[in-house]
This record gives sequence, structure tokens and C-alpha cells, in this order.
Amino acid sequence: MKIPPFFCMWMNGQPLTQTSLDRGLQFGDGHFTTLVIQAGTIQAWSSHWQRLQYASQQLRMQLPSADEVLHLLQQIAQQHPQSVIKIIITRGASARGYRLDHQARGHWYVQRSDLPPWSARPLRVALAHFKLAQQPMLAGLKSLNRLEQVLLSDECEQRGFDDLLVTDTQANIIEATSSNIFWYDGKQWCTPRLEQAGIAGVVRKQLIDKQIIGKVKLTKLRPAELAQVEQMFVCNCVLGPRPIAAIDDRMLAMPELPKELNQWDVNASLLLA
Repeated sequence: MKIPPFFCMWMNGQPLTQTSLDRGLQFGDGHFTTLVIQAGTIQAWSSHWQRLQYASQQLRMQLPSADEVLHLLQQIAQQHPQSVIKIIITRGASARGYRLDHQARGHWYVQRSDLPPWSARPLRVALAHFKLAQQPMLAGLKSLNRLEQVLLSDECEQRGFDDLLVTDTQANIIEATSSNIFWYDGKQWCTPRLEQAGIAGVVRKQLIDKQIIGKVKLTKLRPAELAQVEQMFVCNCVLGPRPIAAIDDRMLAMPELPKELNQWDVNASLLLA
């Protein structure tokens, strides 16, 4: 087959006339946030927008107008009052090469899916074999570089657990596959420090800032210390807080959520976030 000179790119074997691709696809050059629309109301919009602003600042990336994005979300909320929304920000399109064009106009995408039912069913978890890389500049950010989570999700499915507790390369337990974690150390609730790896979730921030379960200690947790943990839960915006019943084959002494979370209206709290 003779290749015409104006064809520079192919997709599924078919030639395209364009010469550039979204950098989010090429390099994972972007970030995202996932929020919930509950009963037609956008949950925690200001917190999610602050997350997008912070990530864009860290990555030196342009953001669209907040009003423009919010207008679309409000239209979605009217037609689909129970939804999960993923907002993706990329640096835009470019030809080959990593070099940045700081004047390039970024792209933004919105994806909608149905909101799954919330469940407080206790989870059975295990320690993941796969480890997170440490990268302080990206720690806490929801960048588009999610290959680690893809592989962790596959490991979780292959091993038959509800979720996995994930360590970094220095053997610090950081998070679950798609949730933040909290555990009780006998005196107070704790959550991992995320300066080197992990994602700082919106619900995690609410629990820390509002002290819903008391003052939360930001600290380290090593795999050997899991034997002393008697109560633990995971949380994210979509699925809410969920208790852990067992780590590997060891049942926890208290396989339920702390009483403060049973009385906590997550949706009302996120409305104010």
C-alpha cells in the first residue's frame, strides 16, 4: 500500500487527515475529578472545582470557565438527577514530542453515568502485591496517569477480594484501589499522609476538616501494624464510607462504621463543601 504524503495518522488501520492528538491520550497529560449529582443537586461543587484549580496550577495547565462547566452540569442534573459525573481536563492537542505549548487551549470533557446504590456492606480486603510509585509533585492529584489503579483493579478482581490496601514502594499503606482509608489506633482515627503518593479525596478532606469522627491524625501505617487494627473503613464520593470486615483472613473486632458516620448525612455535608 502506498502511503499518501498527507496521511500522518491512522486509527484502527484507517488513515486520518489530522496531525495531532489530545495530550491526555498521548501522555496522560491532564487530570480529573469525579462528583455526584444526588436528587438533582450537584454535590460538593466548590470542593471539586478547587481540586481542579489546584491540579491545573500544579501542572501549569489552563482551565475552562467555571460557569461554563457548571452550566453543563446543571443541564445534566435537570435531566439525570441521580448521576456520577467525571470532569476531565487535558492540556489540549499537539503533534509528537513532550514539549509544552503554554499558549495551547486545553480541552475539557464531561462523562455521565448512573449513580450506583450506596451500601454499608462490610468489605473483605487484602494487601495488594502491586505497589504505588512515589512522586511528590503528583501526590494528592487525580492525574490521568491511572495505570497503577487499572492494574490494582485487575489484581483485586483476580484475587477475589472486595478491595485492596495499597502500599507505596517504601512499604507505607497509602489508600485502597479507589478510596481513601481510615483506621482507629485505640485512641483516635488516623489516615495516611499523602505527600509521596495517593489521592486526596473530597470526602477524606471533609472528615478531616469538619472532624466528623473527631480529630484525625495524619500518619504512616505499615503492613505489620495491620494486625493491631480493630476498626477501619474506606471512603470516596461515589460510594461513600464503607466498613472493612476482614483483612485477608483476619476478622476485625469492629467490622462496622464509627457511630458518627452512621449519623452523618454525607450528602448534606458535601452540599456545603
